[in-house]
Amino acid sequence: MTAPQNALPSVGKALLLIGIGLVLFGCGLCLGAVATAVLTRPSLPRTSSAPIGSALDHPAPPGTAVVAGDLKIRVTDVIRPADDIVAGSIFNPQPGPGNEMMLVTVSITCHPEEGDTCPLAPVLDFLLVSPQGVHRPEWLVSGLPNLLSSGEISSGETVSGDLLFEVGKEETGLVLVYSESLGEDVAYLEVSPGRR
Repeated sequence: MTAPQNALPSVGKALLLIGIGLVLFGCGLCLGAVATAVLTRPSLPRTSSAPIGSALDHPAPPGTAVVAGDLKIRVTDVIRPADDIVAGSIFNPQPGPGNEMMLVTVSITCHPEEGDTCPLAPVLDFLLVSPQGVHRPEWLVSGLPNLLSSGEISSGETVSGDLLFEVGKEETGLVLVYSESLGEDVAYLEVSPGRR
């Protein structure tokens, strides 16, 4: 009996790893561009007279739904710190010095004007912003049973799930920003500063 041969020679494996690295780097650049576009869009209202949830300085309070295009979005829960929950898998990101993990649970309802579904890509569609910085959702996570996943939401359907962020332990003024990938619809939702 002969041992199975490796399907990819070591040069092929190296090229595959380099290709994966380049794709991940490109995704990081893309997400940075999305964050910059969302936060610096000149047409965004920046006054408290704007409707609730339509401006960064006038986010919807926790539990209040905001309509952004075909979606109605609401923050339903916040767990901060969530370090113990995330520590359940050695593959999950661990917070750096002075930071902690935070789970934000959202409820999203699809009410499309055309078609019968709403696309959702949480890693691309959501950011967490504060005066201290911009945070993207962690996407290489395992063992979290309610992680919000990408896909299509059927008309009239409501989905709920968690977004995981790494934030500073003393960071305040957090606002969850939804901006449809390659779309114009934006929603701003306050994230409760409560701790557990």
